[in-house]
Amino acid sequence: MRRNFLRCIGELLDQEKYGVNGRIAIIENKEAVLTVFGFKNGKWLNLWDIDSRILSLFYKSYDAEFDWFIVVYDYATFCADKDIKEAIIWHEIGHIVYPVLEQQLNIESEIQCDGLAIKNGHQEGIRKILNLTMKMAKTLNNETLTYITFERQMKLPG
Repeated sequence: MRRNFLRCIGELLDQEKYGVNGRIAIIENKEAVLTVFGFKNGKWLNLWDIDSRILSLFYKSYDAEFDWFIVVYDYATFCADKDIKEAIIWHEIGHIVYPVLEQQLNIESEIQCDGLAIKNGHQEGIRKILNLTMKMAKTLNNETLTYITFERQMKLPG
């Protein structure tokens, strides 16, 4: 699905560091993130105490300048915890090889993407992300998200 993003580019990922053959930009787009996650506005994140750092999206780019976008709600907040930031970047890069189509669930792809982040030294970041995701699932009383997050947590080493 083609998305029209208002771009606020936070950074361009180092292709060598992340082992990718293509240009990946991290962009901030509050509206896109809220829409995909089903929130009418950012006030709901505060009301339900949802940590916006875990709300990220990964899209193939239709812009000739970039190959993919990692879309985050708030770039400055996303960068606040290096463990979480790097784990999310590696997880999202994993979706190049293990894609999940929009509006679909694929636990195995999510576990494979977590594994890529862990393989690249970000197990603690994945652990933090999954703990925050489980908290969000319980706050929202979302059984599907609770199940998927539990399955991902069970695959964590140690």
